[in-house]
Amino acid sequence: MIDFAPSTFIFVALPCEAKPLIQAWRLKKLPQKQPFATYRNADIILVISGVGKIAMAGAVAYTLAQFPEATQPILLNFGIAGHRQQALGSCFLADKITDAETQRRFYPQLAFDAPCPTLPLVTLSRADADYSDENLRDMEAAAFYEIAVKFSSSELIQCLKVVSDNAESALEKINDESVVTWVQARVADVEDMIAVLTTLRGSLPTSGSELYKQLLEQFHFTATNAAKLHTLVNRWQALNHATTLNLAGTKVENARALLAWLETQLEKHQYYL
Repeated sequence: MIDFAPSTFIFVALPCEAKPLIQAWRLKKLPQKQPFATYRNADIILVISGVGKIAMAGAVAYTLAQFPEATQPILLNFGIAGHRQQALGSCFLADKITDAETQRRFYPQLAFDAPCPTLPLVTLSRADADYSDENLRDMEAAAFYEIAVKFSSSELIQCLKVVSDNAESALEKINDESVVTWVQARVADVEDMIAVLTTLRGSLPTSGSELYKQLLEQFHFTATNAAKLHTLVNRWQALNHATTLNLAGTKVENARALLAWLETQLEKHQYYL
């Protein structure tokens, strides 16, 4: 457990994607031994997961478990992606995320004026050079999103991608120097994204809601589960504009059952179809 509470978590796959952000924000590497390289300042945690869905899912779950007191954190997956025709270095926000392997679909809640254009994105298990559709193509976003929605309100969970390859400039041409150059040119876009989400975060329900207090009194929660309850209640209230939970007819008899029931109900709000 780490003794400060950041408000923003950024997950990248590659060191070259992280380098310009580390330099621009003067992030310092955490001195504690970590399974994933982790950098911070007073408000931001940046994590380098490694390539692929398993690596990203592990990084998100592990990192956020270290910060159970983080309230409605901003969670951003940033990095490179391919596209059939978009220009190298151009920047897009994902408005739909599809796992190519499982066909699960996720719909980030764009409850704000996007600071850059949006496109759908497909997450692949292996990189390939098939540019047959209009989707962005990466190897991490679906796993990032699927785990991230367990820790924050979906409005605060986004995927921002910089185009690194297309039909005219194939995957083989990507190198660390090019990625650093493209990301350096997009640091302002990342900062704009964080600013928009920070403003949105301020308008969402807080953990001091009457519903949250009522549930804390009704069931016995550990500190970790209380933090999880806070996140789920905030998402519930943001999506349903509700101040109560109707538990009649359910089999919710303890804190663990309540958390599981809330997660099931929230999944019905088209986090995936």
